[in-house]
Amino acid sequence: MSIICVPFFIVTGECVMKNLKHNSILKISALLLALFLFAGCSNTVKNVNEGAATGADKGGSGGSNYWKDSTTVTQEQDEINQEENTQKENSEIADIKVSYSDFDNETSADSAQCKIVFKEDKAEIDGNGAELLQDDCTIVKITASGKYVISGETDNGQIYVEAGENQVHLILNGVSIHCEKSAPIYLNNGKKTVITLVDNTVNKLTDSSTYEYSVKETDETTGETKYEPNAALFSKKALTINGNGSLEVVSKNNNGIGCKDELKIMSGKIKVQAVNNAIRGNDFVVIKDGEITATSEKGDGIKSTKENNNEKGFVHIAGGTVNVDAYEDALQAVKLLSVKGGKVTLAADDDGMHCDNTLEIVGGEVDITKSYEGIEAAVINITGGKTYVKASDDGLNATVGSTSGSESENGRFGGGMFGGGGGFGGGGSMQYQSSCQVNISGGYIYVDAQGDGLDSNGDLTVSGGTVIVNGPTNGGNGALDANGTILANGGFLVAVGNSGMAEKPAGTSKQNVIVVTLSSMQQAGSVIRIQEDSGADLLNFAGAKTYNSIVFSSPDIKNGSEYTMYTGGEYSGGEESDGLMANGTFSGGTSAGSVTVSQIISNIGNGGGGFGGGFGGGQRPDKRPDFW
Repeated sequence: MSIICVPFFIVTGECVMKNLKHNSILKISALLLALFLFAGCSNTVKNVNEGAATGADKGGSGGSNYWKDSTTVTQEQDEINQEENTQKENSEIADIKVSYSDFDNETSADSAQCKIVFKEDKAEIDGNGAELLQDDCTIVKITASGKYVISGETDNGQIYVEAGENQVHLILNGVSIHCEKSAPIYLNNGKKTVITLVDNTVNKLTDSSTYEYSVKETDETTGETKYEPNAALFSKKALTINGNGSLEVVSKNNNGIGCKDELKIMSGKIKVQAVNNAIRGNDFVVIKDGEITATSEKGDGIKSTKENNNEKGFVHIAGGTVNVDAYEDALQAVKLLSVKGGKVTLAADDDGMHCDNTLEIVGGEVDITKSYEGIEAAVINITGGKTYVKASDDGLNATVGSTSGSESENGRFGGGMFGGGGGFGGGGSMQYQSSCQVNISGGYIYVDAQGDGLDSNGDLTVSGGTVIVNGPTNGGNGALDANGTILANGGFLVAVGNSGMAEKPAGTSKQNVIVVTLSSMQQAGSVIRIQEDSGADLLNFAGAKTYNSIVFSSPDIKNGSEYTMYTGGEYSGGEESDGLMANGTFSGGTSAGSVTVSQIISNIGNGGGGFGGGFGGGQRPDKRPDFW
């Protein structure tokens, strides 16, 4: 006779939701509830299956291929990806197209019409188009188009460009400008300016904490006051920086490099340190190449701020080496944040990468070494590259801000609370937001998060690539969390964390999934193994933190095969990367249960708690004044 254990409980009082990012996070005490459920039910290992299984017939590979950079997918998987891409409601910019003019690429100093040499409290001008304004500051005013070669040093000077609707080319040939009460370079021009950093030269721009602003405007509606210039290197119109020299910008007043139009960095070794935003472009910021280091003491690292324009408001990193250390977001954009190449290293007290709309990682290397939330946007698309995320809250978070109103039909007490498959929940706990999506179809993603590992206020889909999630140790978050549907449609996925609020993919997924809930916590570094009855290893993995829930999906999980989970063993020889182990030998270990795959979702274990979808991502914290 079987006994069904159905716990009855009453929750009183107000449920505290995860809403504001910097408030303490309290999801209902899932861990205590899990212990209550566990204590009242049998400890017999359950083998539960959900959904129709796929017909995968590959042998196990032990994960040996999954930390490589291969992005090859099968024809069947490619068709699945194409179908999902077609179904996306994505009117956003799908692919950044940035044109580079001949002027953007012009670096030659040949035929320069004027040479400017700063010498302490004076400047020598040789040529046409510039004049010296000598007051308490040595100001060189440029009023005509052409090339200007600038060198020398001054402890209180400025290059001021006001050439109307004419393009100006500034060639920095070893210049150091400090300005006491304004921007060392103030481009108040009506057309684009190109700044070239001459090869093998060192150029430096510094300001002081006090500015005398040329422009002060107050918005009659909002009361917001805007000042110009507000950056050590300030441009009113489009600005391009090229060349292979170096440029150091230090602002004690506000922004480091500020452009109210389009900002392109073609090349060069550029180091920016600012009290507010390090690098800011209104229409967009594009980094084509170069070595960029940006440090923000109170603001964002690199950002674009243009709103209400489908073709602007983006940050695009096409190549180069980018290092950012920011007080707020490391990278921030309004419309689109895109990484297609290069090596990007980010550290932030707030988000590593944040976009109000769409965020794409197509290629390159992204390493978020410190963040509150690692990657945050309404839509997160990862199709390639190698991405590492370390977050004190969510690793990836698809959100449009705080959610309000009534909870969804499949809310906190729906879906997974008493649903099948042990303690893993389905559905979300807060209002479903269809505009929020996490889509991973390629690349390599490693997440170490104290909050939710992969979190979406809408749907979460893994259809390709390699995804490794070291999720939360606390029972108030999950390695996977979605207010909508979680789909494992392809690729290699291993997500571990606490079972308290754990979620699993839906039975409508297109690739088989093994879900394990262990009766005891696995310690950091301890090895688990999933072995096929043929003797092939599908997974040898050592988590970075304690955990007792595992979600594993791979194209190697075959219909009709039996799989056994082992814990407490040792692995010797072979290769290891990010906890994955292969081509070695597993020894010892204790069986934690087995399952024969006949459905999409196969469960090993006796549950251990888990509400529905957990809590959605919170809105961004109140931002500090931006001084723009």
